[in-house]
Amino acid sequence: MRFSVCQRPSAAASASRGGDGDPLGAWPKGFAVLALILALAGCGRDHTKQVRPLPVPDAVSPLRTGGPRTARIASYTIEATLDPERHQIAAVSTLTWTNTSTVQVTSLPFHLYLNAFKNEESLFWRSSRGQMRFAEATPGKWGWIRIESVIVAGSAAERAGDLVNRHAPDETVAELPQVVEPGASVTITFKYTAQLPEVWARTGYKGDFHMVAQWFPKIGVLARPGDEKEPWECRPFHANSEFFADFGTYDVTLTVPNTYVVAATGVLASASEGSGGMRTYRYRAEDVHDFAWMADPYMETLIGTAQVEDGPVEVRVLARPEQHDFATRHLDAAVAAVERFSASYLPYPWPILTVIDPPMEASFGAGGMEYPTLVTTGGDTVFARPGVRLPEFVTVHEIGHQWFQGILASNEVLEAWLDEGVNEWADGKVMNELYGPRASGLDWMGWTAEIVALRRALAADPASLPSPIATAAFAFVDNDAYGEATYGSTMRALYTLEQYAGAAKFAAAMKAYVKEWAWKHPTGRDLFDTLTRELGGEDLTWFFGPVWKGVGGMDLGIRTAACRVAHAPRGVFGEGSTLRVVGETEAPDEATFTCEVVVTNTGTLHVPVDIELHFADGSTVTHRWQDRGTGARWYRIVEARSSRLVEVALDPKGEIALDSPMRHRLRLEGDGSASLRAAAWFGATAQTLMQIVGP
Repeated sequence: MRFSVCQRPSAAASASRGGDGDPLGAWPKGFAVLALILALAGCGRDHTKQVRPLPVPDAVSPLRTGGPRTARIASYTIEATLDPERHQIAAVSTLTWTNTSTVQVTSLPFHLYLNAFKNEESLFWRSSRGQMRFAEATPGKWGWIRIESVIVAGSAAERAGDLVNRHAPDETVAELPQVVEPGASVTITFKYTAQLPEVWARTGYKGDFHMVAQWFPKIGVLARPGDEKEPWECRPFHANSEFFADFGTYDVTLTVPNTYVVAATGVLASASEGSGGMRTYRYRAEDVHDFAWMADPYMETLIGTAQVEDGPVEVRVLARPEQHDFATRHLDAAVAAVERFSASYLPYPWPILTVIDPPMEASFGAGGMEYPTLVTTGGDTVFARPGVRLPEFVTVHEIGHQWFQGILASNEVLEAWLDEGVNEWADGKVMNELYGPRASGLDWMGWTAEIVALRRALAADPASLPSPIATAAFAFVDNDAYGEATYGSTMRALYTLEQYAGAAKFAAAMKAYVKEWAWKHPTGRDLFDTLTRELGGEDLTWFFGPVWKGVGGMDLGIRTAACRVAHAPRGVFGEGSTLRVVGETEAPDEATFTCEVVVTNTGTLHVPVDIELHFADGSTVTHRWQDRGTGARWYRIVEARSSRLVEVALDPKGEIALDSPMRHRLRLEGDGSASLRAAAWFGATAQTLMQIVGP
């Protein structure tokens, strides 16, 4: 059966269009299972390779405005040729690296990421067990990088034999002995061959599709200038670790068959025909910390324009014809995302943003990943009908990384949350702006859901996570713990702090953070210090400490809630001649009630929480438990009212996202029987769910 969404569009529909217009990564289990179900449907296709028109170079500079934004510590010139039959790249890369520290360097470490796919003894393989994001390694389809020669400028001696592997049996880091004085630069040329694996974890091929990422020897990052105590950051590649590198310039020449479409980081400076059915593309990029590219014979391009405050940004989506309908959705989301992220933080600095929509069979392996000026998206299935916003969210999330990874460039190995989780919070804001706060996650067949509420409902219990958010990516017990803490818990923590501080003030503080730390590799401490300053100088360690460094979260609950009819005191009073007995006759029931509620928080995090009491006469009273940093575990409320208490609601506005909302409502029953208590619980739960996903 051929679904309409997979039908090949007409030539007119496939033409590029102009005008205005982690994701598949570590999701909570519930959302991940949903994504897997949505991806089960494939579509037939009939492709024929044809010589593609020679593309016109981009008539723009690598930066839209202004001069260098960084010190450009690590810059690369690369010449590479793709062999699409063997899925190999023969390349020569020249690195110019500057020692901006105040200490002498005696060796230079390089990431050789492709060796993660070389054998089952690599750390990446051992930590992933050959599986990632529903994709599985294909037996025998290994990947590797082989260094054939190393020459240091000023020396004719070939030094490939000097490379040292200090992490055997893992081969993803090699060191080259080389003295570089403070302030000095060194130029190193590598000749190498890169064998792509069949794609299952970000980089590789699937059929004729090639996603080429982390494919060249990449130097590690030295300490911040002036900090002489930190060593190099260049660790073996772990399944949960992403990437950290210095900014620089890239001048990359790619030679590929003339039947292939190419997309890459940066701008196309030139394109020329060669011999033997090959052609050469030259790309230039400035103030970026990585370079990735894609080659595929069947991709078509849609084009839109994002308008930001200092000029236009061209947005391109590349997808195969059968995914055209999804490509239009990705383009609309991408254009709007560039505009909103630019307005919220700082203008997108490069002239072009490229979105790759991988073929269906490569979606889990290659989709949902970010690189400077180029991202891959996903979520294309026949089940993701318009209004089911998984495709849009993947695109928004990856584009958000252009700021929280591409511009800020924090250390994703040690503080993955600072990129992924902060970006996840920002994505929720953008999705709400684009599609409305009630339908940013779902708007289909009368059902709507807000993206943050949806993610919150599907989140794991914080108490089940054995590691705090502030854990190095490679130190989590498993991928589920990494994903929940790094993405979901961080997003919910920032959302909670936003509600505490006020949305407008918090948005201004986050904008100040991005502007202050753009291009500077900020740390978590830099974010906390900026928020503390911008939110009025209040000491927020009562929040930052337990949330980021503690295990667990809030655990709010309603322990007791009951009313009794008020009356004057009854009993035996006085002695001797003054003794008197006061009973129901002398102290009759009055037309008022004394209602008592006890609320508990047995979690590790304590923040102010509103407690809303609803009475039978329709009146409402709100108490605020100022639990901030006190460590108090319970709070008692006593109210004298003219009618009974009928309902208790904790956090009625949904301002606290670090606790399950399922325990936040209790409807009181009349006789206290078990059946009525159960009915009250189910009723409160249903009401909470309807607030999350409402018709």
